[in-house]
Amino acid sequence: MPFTVILTGSAEAFPGLAEALRAIPVDVEAIPLLAFVPPVDWGPVDEAARGLTHYQAVAFTSPRAARAFVERAAAARAVIPERLEVWASGAGTADALGHGLGPVRQPDRGAVGAQGAAVALAAALASDGVRGPVLFPCGDIRRDELPARLRDQGIAVDEIVCYRTVLAGESEARRAAARGQVLVVASPSVAELLARACPAAARPALLAVGPTTAAASRASGWPPAAVASRPTAEALAAGVRALLAPR
Repeated sequence: MPFTVILTGSAEAFPGLAEALRAIPVDVEAIPLLAFVPPVDWGPVDEAARGLTHYQAVAFTSPRAARAFVERAAAARAVIPERLEVWASGAGTADALGHGLGPVRQPDRGAVGAQGAAVALAAALASDGVRGPVLFPCGDIRRDELPARLRDQGIAVDEIVCYRTVLAGESEARRAAARGQVLVVASPSVAELLARACPAAARPALLAVGPTTAAASRASGWPPAAVASRPTAEALAAGVRALLAPR
């Protein structure tokens, strides 16, 4: 029986991952369990982009939010203050920002791997002396570590929704779990969906993309078999190889 890895992320997530997995070699099947759509109203995003002078910093934990905000800021002819600090949780998010808002700063990569992107970013902002307010462009479904930790330190945060997440149904989640020996999961909401939908006897190995998704998986009662060291195609392929090693 061929060893099959199921990719549950959106179609554009982790470019090159399918090719890296097939080179192991394993069979690869994409069954996205979430999709992304625009917000109901772009008005609040455009208003925030035009009001960047009110913020000391803008922080991103999602490449998707980064791309959407930069595009809307350009369309709104937003003025980017020279003093504005732009922060991204990792290289993928920084790449999505490009030079649209100015130089981009990132937390230590080791801290991101150990603590999770949002927690490491919050710590970096605080240790750098950011006092706010901070603008946090994000999705409608998200973890609250970044704004919660900043607010705990007295830093004001404004959250602005740049995209909406549409989760698949439980029947589709069960189909994904039944199709392969490893599920690659890159979203806490997908980890929670899978745990709700799949009985314990029908759960293959779960490879979590990072600490935040791994924590959500454990909290839902489906501990990951492995956690990728970084949210990259290369690290995920290495995680699959590690799961294959005992075989």
